[in-house]
This record gives sequence, C-alpha cells and structure tokens, in this order.
Amino acid sequence: MLILVILLWLMSAIVLLTNLNDEKMRWVSYIGICGGFGGLGAVLGTGINRPEWILVLDGISTSFGHYWTAYCIAFFGLLYSESIKTRKQKRVWKAALAIPPIAMYLPIFPFHVYPEFHTIHAILAIWIVPYVLMCFGLMVYSAIKETRISIKRQKIITCITVIPMIAFPLITNIILEGFGVVGAWIYNPLIIIVQFGFFIYFGTRYGILGVQIKFEKQKRDSTMKAVTSGTALLNHTIKNEVAKIDLLTTQLKNKVDGPESENIELILKSTSHVLELSNRIQNKLDIMNLKETDFWLSNLIDTSIDLLQPLISEVKIKKNYEMDVKVYGDFVHLQETTLNILKNAIEAMGSNPSITIKIYLTRGKVFIDFNDNGKGIEKDKISSILDPFYSTKKRVGNFGLGLTYCYNVMTKHQGDITVKSQINQGTTITLILPKKRVIEIQEPKLELTGAGEMIYG
Repeated sequence: MLILVILLWLMSAIVLLTNLNDEKMRWVSYIGICGGFGGLGAVLGTGINRPEWILVLDGISTSFGHYWTAYCIAFFGLLYSESIKTRKQKRVWKAALAIPPIAMYLPIFPFHVYPEFHTIHAILAIWIVPYVLMCFGLMVYSAIKETRISIKRQKIITCITVIPMIAFPLITNIILEGFGVVGAWIYNPLIIIVQFGFFIYFGTRYGILGVQIKFEKQKRDSTMKAVTSGTALLNHTIKNEVAKIDLLTTQLKNKVDGPESENIELILKSTSHVLELSNRIQNKLDIMNLKETDFWLSNLIDTSIDLLQPLISEVKIKKNYEMDVKVYGDFVHLQETTLNILKNAIEAMGSNPSITIKIYLTRGKVFIDFNDNGKGIEKDKISSILDPFYSTKKRVGNFGLGLTYCYNVMTKHQGDITVKSQINQGTTITLILPKKRVIEIQEPKLELTGAGEMIYG
C-alpha cells in the first residue's frame, strides 16, 4: 500500500509541475493527492492501540481519501468536458459538489466513532458512485464530440488510461465494501503499478492530459537556449573578426592601384555579405522586447495577407473563424510570425494551393491553425523543424531561422507553436496564446474578402 501512496503522489507531482498554470491539470493532481491520503490511512493500520497522533492522522487521511477524491473527480469531469462556461458557474458547482463530503463530517452521521475512524460504505456509495460516473460520462462525451483528429486521439487515450485507474478503486473501496466484501482494496497497489506504467508510456509517447506537450516543450526550451546562446556567441565573434577584415581591407584599397584593386573589391563584397548574414542571424536570435497593444486577431491575419500580395493572390484562402478574439500582445512580432508561416506554406504548395486559417478557443486558450495542402514534412523531421538553422528548403539565401523566430515570439508571449504534418497531405502550424492575453471575444460576422472565402462557425 505504501507503493500505492508513492505512485499516486508521484503521478500527481508530474502532472502538477508540468502544468502548473492549467486549472484542469491542477484538479487531476488533487485527485491523486487525495487518493494518496486514502492509501496513507491504510498504511497507518487499524485498531485503537495506536498512538494518539496516528489515530488523528488516520482519521484525516482516510476521510480525505473517501470524501474529497470523489469531489475532485466530479469537478475535474466538468472542467475536462468544458461544461463550465463562466466563473459564476464554477463557484456554484464547487459549492454544490462540496455539500455531500462536508455533510459526512457532521455528527448526524455515525462515521467517526472515536478513537478510531469508521465509514459506512453503503451510505458513501449513494453519492460517490454518481460523482465518479458523471466524470466518466463527461470524459467520454468530450472525446466523442472532439473534431480535431490529434486531440481526439489524445482524449481517447486519456479515457482508456484514466477511467480504469479510477474505476478499480471505486469498485474495491466503495461498492464491494458497501456490499460487505471486505479487503478487496488489497489489490489496488498492483493495479496502480500497472496503470502507472501505462501513464508513463502513453503520456510520453502520445500525450495524456497534455503531459506530453509539456515534456516536449521543456526539452525544446532547454535545447533552444543552449543552441541560441552558443550561436549568438559564435556569431558575435565572427562578426567582430569580419568587421576587422573589412576595415583593414578598406584602408588597403585606398593605397593600392591596378589589377589588385579588383581583388580587394571582391574581398569587400564578401565581407559585406558575411556581415549582412551575421546581422540577419543576430536579429533572429536576439532577446526581443515586446511593445504590447490590444488588437483583433482577424485584423492581424488580414494585414499579413495584404503584405503578401501579389505573392498570395493565386492561393485560395479559407478563413474559418469560430469567433474573433481581441488579444494583448506585440502586433509587429506576431504579424511577422504569421508572415513567416504563410510564406512557408506558399513555398511548400504546388498546383491549386489552398490555406485554411482557423481561430478557436479551448479551455480559454486561443488557437490559430494555418493548414496548407502542400507536400508535407517527413515524420522524423517534424521534431527538428523549429531548431535554429534547420530547413527543408535546399536553396541559397535560406538560413533556417524563420520558424525559430516564430517559436521565440510565441514563447515571449507565454504561448506555444506546434507543427503537425503528413507527406502529401499538407501541414498544420498552430499558434497558441494563453488565456490571460484574451481581452474580448466577439461572434464574427459573415463576410467575403478579396483574399478568399470566409466561413464562420
């Protein structure tokens, strides 16, 4: 049972620390923490011949495990399925769901026969079972209604992994105990160990409850910092040395006549090219200072499309906005990010080029999808696409810094950027802005623009 407690709290710590700002994920960790307290109560043993402090700790731990785990499970289901739309609804649900667990502490229920804590499982099952089944139903419903394939797969895997993990303790700890079958909970540690293995495997490979995304982001951030710092240092050194060569060559040019002056001119052209390249690299790698204002995302996209005329005039652009969102951020840097993504999409497409731009909200975060019908990217190259100097374009003048810059812009906005692609099926690049940058949400009005078809809803 001690293993059960350790694994539950370990999983809770992983979820909490990797998703500290995500309310839904915090409630997942609360489930594990409360469940771990239930296991701790079992570790503390039974009988009244125990020290006073152990009896008290046992009562607190066991009550947390029985009462508040179910409460956290029910509220998590509401958050996971996005059934709660406003802060007022959130407060109402928190208060309403807390009534049964708080009532269990009242003297009218003979649960706490001092000095040893006791529970009547048949009474607990009356409200705990509906709480848990409500959560299961909401999780399954959320997976069924999801239309985005990659997120739908993650939600299905989440259901397959999480529901059995919760269902088994419900059966052994509450239902069977309510029917008088005592001691079935002894098998819980084995089941939790198996489920922990599934949690680690699917969480790191496919993503459960968003954990995979955070792992990948942390690894990418660490790599990005190391590569960017090293590249900036090397670039600075090269720039200084080339500047010296350029200065000395210029001085030499003024003292040399004849055919040698042509060779000196070639040297100056080369140093000028290297300095220009160095400046471009430095501009992409430098720490940016945001100049933040509020603006509508539809305006950001429209102005970006206008700046790409006539390059984009032959591309069919479909704008599928579920809503328009006013955000707070750096318009110029986000516009440059949008331009980079659109340029990449244009260059990747062949005949009948088409780009679909979608704006939508999920759990308060803003998502902007740029989906093209280009040639796609090989699966083994997707993880490197944001790295500095990595490029799938084999041509002179391309330095592989466009998406690196985009990643830096989104990170500076406390957001993220994701890339999904399949060969011959196109690429989807998604910009993600955090909830705290949303100022206003507006239902869009149907309109057609010269850049292409606009579809809402």
